[in-house]
Amino acid sequence: MPNIVDYVKYYGNLSFADKEFCAEDALVLCQFSYLKFDGLIPDMSDKPVSIKELNSLPGKDLLFSDNRYEKERRKLLNNMVESARFGDATIYFYTNKIEIESETQFAALTFFLPGFGYFVAFRGTDETIVGWQEDFKMALDKPIKGQLLSVEYIDEVARRLPSTFVVGGHSKGGNLAMYCAMNCKEQNQQRIEKIFSFDGPGFHPEVLKECNFEAIKDRVVSVIPRSSIVGLLLTTTSDSIVVSSKSVSALQHNPYSWILRNGSFVKRKVSQAHLTWIKTFNEWIFGLEEGERERFICLFDEVLSATGADTTLELSKETFKCASNVINKAKNVDDSTKEFLSTILKSYFTVAKDIVKNDVKERIETEKAKLPVKKAQETKDKKLKKSEGFAR
Repeated sequence: MPNIVDYVKYYGNLSFADKEFCAEDALVLCQFSYLKFDGLIPDMSDKPVSIKELNSLPGKDLLFSDNRYEKERRKLLNNMVESARFGDATIYFYTNKIEIESETQFAALTFFLPGFGYFVAFRGTDETIVGWQEDFKMALDKPIKGQLLSVEYIDEVARRLPSTFVVGGHSKGGNLAMYCAMNCKEQNQQRIEKIFSFDGPGFHPEVLKECNFEAIKDRVVSVIPRSSIVGLLLTTTSDSIVVSSKSVSALQHNPYSWILRNGSFVKRKVSQAHLTWIKTFNEWIFGLEEGERERFICLFDEVLSATGADTTLELSKETFKCASNVINKAKNVDDSTKEFLSTILKSYFTVAKDIVKNDVKERIETEKAKLPVKKAQETKDKKLKKSEGFAR
């Protein structure tokens, strides 16, 4: 099933004059932002580095030091280098900050695409545990440091750019793109043409109110997979483009699983059962007093810290050890929180099971629909071979 890697391969020969910049292009750039440019591009440098140059550097393998989706990222880079659409793109203002004490993981870069213009990409949660700890703090009604850094970044980049620009990000990066657009200097906000959030978590309602979300609302393009979890968390809106994925449940957060056809996302609807589960969680988290919510998030921090892992890769490698530490930490949870977590997890697995069943059923029906066409083609091929045999 075609994904964004295939999109670059098959549509990369088209310039932006032939095919306008679209959400699929924005997702390509947001996924490219996950590559590790440290040591290859100086911090906040205004000296352009082309994608082709990056691909020919001796230290090129450093780009893939985050092992998640390495195969897909290598193919994406190679296809971008060989394409007319992205091959001449240049990168500016790369920055990457990881602060253990303040639990901050922030990275961003700016692209210039000939024939289109500037695109600012915020990296989502990387493989570090710090990144995941930071994500949960978005449930608070006060900004996390990464959000504050996104505002500083966009104001500084806007000061150096000569024109309008587009911003975007996947996962936490989508949240940062929206936050900086709401909170940057007014003259810079007016220069932002569009804001893309790909399965990015939302905000506490008070944040949207205080930051005047209405000022940018019409420029926001939210894209989520059918079984989205991250992109529906902490949000009170369902105004999103919903896309099909070859994966199921939480695994759909991976954009390489999102399906495209004829150069565009395949659209779907979120199941009612899934929306009900997400709504239940959001109502619970928003319904907590700020102090209670903060204690819950601190508990989550403690649980992650108790695993002793620095990255999610280590977390998966030491599952049993981590599980033991998590269970020990869970003893500190009060009975009401335990009861809710137990209920919400049970309901989620019930919903997840239904989602998997529906996805499988949908795929079977799709394949069945293809069978008559496939059989007709096979019959046609057989007749053609037979006629060719007579001709000889």
